[in-house]
Amino acid sequence: MSERVLLVEDNSAALAQFRDALSNRGYQVTTAVNGLDGFAKVQTQKFDLCIVDHLMPLMNGPQLLKNLHSMGERAPTAVIFLTTQDLDVVEQLPELCIADIVLAKPLSTELLLENVADLLEQTSMAY
Repeated sequence: MSERVLLVEDNSAALAQFRDALSNRGYQVTTAVNGLDGFAKVQTQKFDLCIVDHLMPLMNGPQLLKNLHSMGERAPTAVIFLTTQDLDVVEQLPELCIADIVLAKPLSTELLLENVADLLEQTSMAY
């Protein structure tokens, strides 16, 4: 069974690019266009990995991380946080303690895929 990934990204070009790359690698990808949409999907489905964009309408990435954390064992096993902001500033956000990896955008598809594979391998070995 392939891993289930939730991709939460409000930029339609980035969403399509990352969704297609992940799908082509065999991941089951569900997409959400903002944090509120993503949180609704996490409440009804179980995901192995959640990829969360930082700045989005309706519910931003840090708020989504906080909400995911509140779900306890129902939360995704792993989280990758994407941002266009300065990493030194973003990494100071208290909500980022929930993210396993923080990546700067623009982001190559290959770098994202490498991080996804590595993180899912680490989390599967932990169980």
